[in-house]
Amino acid sequence: MRNYKRELEEQLKEIDTLIRLNNKNLSKLKKLPDDGVKASTVRGCDQYYLVDKKSGKRIYAGKEKRKLIQGVIQRDYALAVDKKLADLRKRLERFIAKYDISEVSALYENLPVARKHIVNPIIEPEDIYIEKWLLAYPGNQNSYPEEGLYQTNNGEMVRSKSEKIIADALEKYNVPYQYEPMLELGYNTIYPDFVTLNIRTRKTIYWEHLGIVADIEYATKNFKKIQGYEKNGYLLGRDLIITMESAEAPIDVKLVEKKIKEFLL
Repeated sequence: MRNYKRELEEQLKEIDTLIRLNNKNLSKLKKLPDDGVKASTVRGCDQYYLVDKKSGKRIYAGKEKRKLIQGVIQRDYALAVDKKLADLRKRLERFIAKYDISEVSALYENLPVARKHIVNPIIEPEDIYIEKWLLAYPGNQNSYPEEGLYQTNNGEMVRSKSEKIIADALEKYNVPYQYEPMLELGYNTIYPDFVTLNIRTRKTIYWEHLGIVADIEYATKNFKKIQGYEKNGYLLGRDLIITMESAEAPIDVKLVEKKIKEFLL
């Protein structure tokens, strides 16, 4: 089961960003008078009155006071936003402190061995899931006769130095992967460079590296290949990762790692 704690923590950061932005907006409006605004729409026309909060006295605000009215209404809105964001932040922070779906998995993991042999866990343990996934997506299925020239840290032979860089980066971040699995795309059988597993979300994602994009024929062929992925439900950025290079612009290792962190961790 997917653990949403990271997403919740990201939401908390987004709330903090909004709080800082709203505080900045409030600081620009702090010199406004402590008046309220009564707003109404009569016969399709908006009407505004400045209201003294102590006496309740209302003064009609014509066009000459429009800037003041705008400021007061914006300030009142910003104050309401500040209150709401603070409340949401407090509630979310409390929830995150108590939320951890991995506690369900831990109930099985912490069982004595004899009980584990009896229990059928509601969430499959991570190591068993990875083992089954690797069997479900066998690698080295490409029957093309060219042999790999570069050995990865995991010991398999790949066809290019860039593929070794990708494989070694996946291994560095403990991302399960297989090299050149078989994939049926409609009536076509293809062999993606890699199939990978996001352990946290248990999502399978394919990875294609385009090594000579400056070559028109190669680029056209792979453009059609990416179209084939998407026509068959494998959307770029969701189910498919792409890296590219040319003689003038070699593979960017930092970008490879950034994609791993974004999609696979």
